[in-house]
Amino acid sequence: AACAPAAASPPEQARIVTHTPAPPISILPTHTPRSIDSPYFVTVSPINPMQPSPTVAASLTPTLTDSPEAAEMIGTSVEGRALTADRFGSGSQTLVLIGGIHGGYEQNTVRLMEELSVHFRAHPDAIPTGAALVIIPVANPDGLARGQNSAGRFNGHGVDLNRNWSCEWSAQAYWRDQLVSAGASPMSEPETQAIAAYLLRIQPAAALFFHSAANGVFAGNCNGDHGSAALSEVFGIAGNYPYRSAFTAYPVTGTAPSWADGQGIPSADVELTNQTDTEFARNLRAVLAVLEWIAEG
Repeated sequence: AACAPAAASPPEQARIVTHTPAPPISILPTHTPRSIDSPYFVTVSPINPMQPSPTVAASLTPTLTDSPEAAEMIGTSVEGRALTADRFGSGSQTLVLIGGIHGGYEQNTVRLMEELSVHFRAHPDAIPTGAALVIIPVANPDGLARGQNSAGRFNGHGVDLNRNWSCEWSAQAYWRDQLVSAGASPMSEPETQAIAAYLLRIQPAAALFFHSAANGVFAGNCNGDHGSAALSEVFGIAGNYPYRSAFTAYPVTGTAPSWADGQGIPSADVELTNQTDTEFARNLRAVLAVLEWIAEG
């Protein structure tokens, strides 16, 4: 499905510079959905998160702290909030970390991204020669603004952004035992488009999307593995997270890591063990291990 990022004006009080627009997205074909190891059959009504009125939406403020001046604005959300990318290091092999794709519902992943940014800003020499790190603190700032509740999981259109990607996309998407919106079509959401365009532009060596709280590392897989299993193993061993098993609690379709894997970018979902703690120390160890791994080629 065509998914070139829609043109959008930056927020009126953008605190970062706007960089040269990315070229149009070129997406590999959407693959046929693979079978689910443990089918989870339910009969439910779709979730339809209540959207705030424009007045309320304008008053919502993400908990994210100010990004450094060097941050790049890579796009905007449905409600006009900035998506930013902070870069550390100058090597050619880049690792991208993405937090908060499920917004406020998984807000500890956003705090983890902030903590990692603070660490690497204070310790830039920790990044191996030949490697670089990019941190996108929150992929769903509209959901972050809604707080840690079910509505905070979705973007401003009520879409689950980790069901909106074009590999194995399905209009019938699930979260636990509930039907959720996967978007009107694959890659329909501005947040998905912006992150996809950015990843295709910089062509990272690996990308990790952070969630809570299934306790594990789940490799992307789009019609076969394209390096994501090896990435998951490196992260899982260093961070002491389970990493070999597939996620089978319920069907998941149209995920970001599988799309990235299909583009030749090793990728995985990292699930923290709860929705409170950032588990900073073990994730720092794991991020450093992956940086060493990609630096070695």
